[in-house]
Amino acid sequence: MKIKNLSKKFNDQLIFQNINIDFEKGKIYSIFGKNGIGKTTLLNILNGNLDFDEGNITNNDETIFIADNDIPFEFMTANDFIEETFKFKNYKYSQEEKEQLFVQLDFHTEDKIIKDFSKGMKSKLYLIIAFLSNPKILLLDEPFVDIDIISFQNITQILKDKSSKMTIIFSTHIAKIAYELADEIIYLQTNQATKILNNFKNSEELEKNILNNLSIDTTRNSIEN
Repeated sequence: MKIKNLSKKFNDQLIFQNINIDFEKGKIYSIFGKNGIGKTTLLNILNGNLDFDEGNITNNDETIFIADNDIPFEFMTANDFIEETFKFKNYKYSQEEKEQLFVQLDFHTEDKIIKDFSKGMKSKLYLIIAFLSNPKILLLDEPFVDIDIISFQNITQILKDKSSKMTIIFSTHIAKIAYELADEIIYLQTNQATKILNNFKNSEELEKNILNNLSIDTTRNSIEN
């Protein structure tokens, strides 16, 4: 998937302008940036949920976007919801893989209805459906907000195992998560998206690199203005 000269405004507020990003199959990308910079907006554009004002996006077919939304039909069990979701999509999934994901994610719901799930369990359910769908491009908006540390490690491993067959793009504002999971970090700012190879020794080194770049950009903008 390729983004070229992408710009987006809401009314008179500029969200981002003329950003360019190449996403390659087989890699995990973190859209990283401060709160309110437009990470969720960008993911919605990539999924086709939002229009953009200028630019071009190519090869963004077969995407699945997982965001923090309420699950419909909350009076179903998890198994029923998975079954009905794939029946609606007319897509067959692997029962063996589903059972394996239940074990990996410690997803033991028994006969509880979704309404009684914690937010973390609802997040796991969405992720299980995404993993079973095997899309070309998987988009995740702040996927670890309600996930415990053990589950985070398990989900990270599943994403790394899956990444050879798809492009995975997730948003976060937490350096440790970006460092643990991403092959490359896309540092999003209003006027540019900077791609950073994740070869850092630790998350603190990543944070320092981004803060240094931000300081340079802020100084440059001050001089130009």
